[in-house]
Amino acid sequence: MRIPNQTLMLYVLFISVLFVSCKIDSDRKVNRDKFKFKVEADASLFFRNVRQIYYDRESPDGKWQAYRFGNRPTEGTFINPVIVINWLKDEAYLLVECSEDLNEEEFLSLIIKSPYTGIDTIILKERGRERMLEFGSKIYEAIQHQDSIQVKIKDSYTSIFKSEADRENFRIPMSDYYRLTSIF
Repeated sequence: MRIPNQTLMLYVLFISVLFVSCKIDSDRKVNRDKFKFKVEADASLFFRNVRQIYYDRESPDGKWQAYRFGNRPTEGTFINPVIVINWLKDEAYLLVECSEDLNEEEFLSLIIKSPYTGIDTIILKERGRERMLEFGSKIYEAIQHQDSIQVKIKDSYTSIFKSEADRENFRIPMSDYYRLTSIF
């Protein structure tokens, strides 16, 4: 059976659009001046109707929900962003969740090596919504720039994202958080 050229072109166009849409917001810059925690009605509607299907949800008390990206790593050494939404206050927060071996550390310490900006060390010692958002944003930006990211475990540093899929599994929830809180 032969597929007509026009139909074939439409299939190619559709697949191209689908491929490009998977990397939504991958090149958008983070504007720290726009950091906020308020969720607007349109962003909430978009998240609930389009994006939340990609997440595992947990709501222990019904007042807030934690959204963990479905493709996130759950074994080995990892750091995952978790979107926490307080629907009663119309606010969203970013929670930095990590593997057991990293929980044993006194604080999270990452080294970001960039061919453009050099070496930067970022530390998350005290948790709080502003600190976790800034910490997650620095990792997000390093992922965008294809920088090397290593985490400290027992006095040595090891790569935190072993594959492009691991990097995307961190980047996507960050991007969804930015859209949810109108940073993008």
